[in-house]
Amino acid sequence: MKNALNKKLMRDMRQSAMQILSIIVLCSLGTFLFAGLDGSAQTSQATIDQYFEENELADFWVSLPGADRASLERIRQIDGVKDVCARASFDMESTLAGDPTLNITAYDGPMDINVPIVKEGEALAFNDTKGCLVQVGFADANNLAVGERITVEYGGMEYSFIIKGTVYSPEYICVMDGITPNPKKYGFLLINARSIAELPLTQIVVKLNDGADSNAIQTAIETALPEAFVINRGSHLSTAQAQNNASMFKGLTWVFPILAYAVAALIVMTTLTRMIDNQRMQIGTLSALGYSSHQIRMHYLAYAIWPSLIGSLFGVIIGHLTLPSIVWKLVIGQNEYPYRVQPPISLPAWGMVLLTVLMCVLISLVTYGKNANETTAELLRPRPPKAGKRIFLERIKSLWTRFSFNTKMVVRNLMRNRMRTVMSLVGVMCCNILIIASFGLQDSINALAVNHYSKVLSYDVRANLSTDAGEADAYRSRLDADRVESIMEKSVSIRAAQTNRTSLMTVVEDDQQLLYLGENDSFVQIVSGSVAVTEKLSRTLHVKIGDTLELWLPGDEDAMTVSVGQIVHNNISQGIYMNKSMWEGFRKGPFIPTALELENPSQECIDQLKRMDEVDSINWPVDQIDDLLNMLDMLSTIFAAITLIALALAFVICYNMGLMNFAERTREYATLKVLGYHQKEIRGLILRENNLITALGVLLGIVPGIGLTTIVLKVCESEATGYPSFTSTQSVVLACIITYLFSLLIQLVLTQKVKKIVMVEALKSVE
Repeated sequence: MKNALNKKLMRDMRQSAMQILSIIVLCSLGTFLFAGLDGSAQTSQATIDQYFEENELADFWVSLPGADRASLERIRQIDGVKDVCARASFDMESTLAGDPTLNITAYDGPMDINVPIVKEGEALAFNDTKGCLVQVGFADANNLAVGERITVEYGGMEYSFIIKGTVYSPEYICVMDGITPNPKKYGFLLINARSIAELPLTQIVVKLNDGADSNAIQTAIETALPEAFVINRGSHLSTAQAQNNASMFKGLTWVFPILAYAVAALIVMTTLTRMIDNQRMQIGTLSALGYSSHQIRMHYLAYAIWPSLIGSLFGVIIGHLTLPSIVWKLVIGQNEYPYRVQPPISLPAWGMVLLTVLMCVLISLVTYGKNANETTAELLRPRPPKAGKRIFLERIKSLWTRFSFNTKMVVRNLMRNRMRTVMSLVGVMCCNILIIASFGLQDSINALAVNHYSKVLSYDVRANLSTDAGEADAYRSRLDADRVESIMEKSVSIRAAQTNRTSLMTVVEDDQQLLYLGENDSFVQIVSGSVAVTEKLSRTLHVKIGDTLELWLPGDEDAMTVSVGQIVHNNISQGIYMNKSMWEGFRKGPFIPTALELENPSQECIDQLKRMDEVDSINWPVDQIDDLLNMLDMLSTIFAAITLIALALAFVICYNMGLMNFAERTREYATLKVLGYHQKEIRGLILRENNLITALGVLLGIVPGIGLTTIVLKVCESEATGYPSFTSTQSVVLACIITYLFSLLIQLVLTQKVKKIVMVEALKSVE
């Protein structure tokens, strides 16, 4: 008897091959994206954790004017501090082609904190004053090899070093001097402090014991050294960027994949329910042949277990093996890691497999239970049709009488089979939601880059100045441009009532007109008497208009106490803005520009900037759009994968729902043939009914699709970057067209089956 049931199972699966295949594909797609993004998050986090732990990443970077032994000992004596090391850290120009800049870190002692990993060459000896270690990416980009010399300029003098090795460093995962990494132009170099005796020690790196209270220790450091500027891992640019990537993947794992999984589960539920419902007569036959209720139940559970298990296992394994590898290639395109840790498939991913199988088993049990409650005699006869009822539209006679016979038939069928109509409607709607969201995500990334560099920054050229810059008024009179504005940027430690952060403070001229920091890229003037805080930073600091902040400059013994007067908008760069008059009122030094912003400069002006010794670099915002898009390439690739999953889901869902609907209505179509309808007329009825469902489902999916875009982007946000949601009209229209075409294409394929309907078989009754 068992062999007979197995043969029946295999025969049924062959006859319902498309439905079984759709269950496998839907379960695969539902788990593929979850396992892929979860694997990306696990890979990033495991690599970061191992890298930081094995190479003793610092917990704090303490900047102060003079890192003498007294300061070092004060920090060392704080309970919970494991080790400290004094260093010097300065940016210097090299003599290589293109004059790239190097961040020189000079250790006053062994490199026991932030231990570099040597890729080629050897480690730097403690007493070696002629050697250096160079960043791997910088060495590769500038064709530098171990044993060659590299020369840097400092204080009007040149210092030459022999490259002893190329290295990775845990504190320099993301190495950049701007928006995006550019190893050709900027990198890091490690030396011993005695190599350049003139360099003052300005930084202390601090390593804590395991389990130490970092917040309490940071407070203790700031109390012991009031002039110190303390940066923790959360504020350190490189380490924060690395953690943000891992957090972003983790957040994405629980948003879009879960929705895609829910949509797939909904359609699987419908498919299984209909498949088992259509087997009610076979259930009665098996019961009449003497099979026990347990044997029949286990037989129909196999319909759920095998397809769901095969599909979900395939999706989890393939997702874990492929997507993390693709994402990692993009991660190391912007960051430097010496290795990649590949963790095993996580428990949540295996949990998705178990959840998928349990869901399908539960659906089968419930559906089988409904049929098993009937007697064998009842099961052996077709289920009697539901009693006809008047639908609501029939009661509106003035409207109903205007409908043609075919229209009345379509409307009656839709209203009488509400569950089938609703499930088809939900399937189309969910497809459109996923496609609109995937297109909207890419639109938002592109809009972020374009709006920031063409609207928020309304200048045409930015010239970054060195510490030798002159006064702002002098540049206005010398440079030929429609408008020249100066800004001064400084790192500050911000202390609010609930939290502290290190951020950028930008001092602008009183009459500045080239920064549009208002809502929707509108212009707002930075007023005197208070500071303007960017929206995301205000949420991080938990401050609002009227609250008070303390701003500490590196090396200062007293803070600037300011009130928050404005909340401004800048999605790329978070920080604080104040005007020149307010800065001068604090008497913290003169207003020395760190950058010039020029509107419509002449070519002569550009040439003049290039000749100025104090101009370090010149940036064109239009060109930086591509740089930002390259930096966001990782997100774009993830969103592209989401788009492909959405398209695949849309096709499978539309095909599966169409196939099930056609199979259930074969008897009705055969009846129409008997009544004299031609094949073309029957196909027209099918298309009209399905087009109505598709059109309504497409329209209902527009608003939720735009909403899903916003939710996903919120998950991707970090403290430094916000992603405003934007879905273009073209994307909405394109998504609707794709969904509609998928549905129409599948309908055209399925309506060809009308020709194959055998009226005698379709209309015969079981006697």
